[in-house]
Amino acid sequence: MIRHVPFRLCFVVLLLSAVAACSAPAVVESSATAVTVRYGSLDGIEEATQLAQKTCAVHRKTARLRDTANFGLSERYGHFDCI
Repeated sequence: MIRHVPFRLCFVVLLLSAVAACSAPAVVESSATAVTVRYGSLDGIEEATQLAQKTCAVHRKTARLRDTANFGLSERYGHFDCI
């Protein structure tokens, strides 16, 4: 019984990591001049760009990718300027 605990714990951690990596892109911060979008490794920067375009369109502007930051598989950020 004790031998199965590490396996089960690893399985739960792996499952939670997979769910976190599959979350949809989300706007973390936005203003009339900039947008920051969090996205997962499976989403890609393309989906983050589409969300940034929609967010900047509210201010009658378009999104331009300024830079990206990667913090592992599930924490990636795209920083966009609204121009």
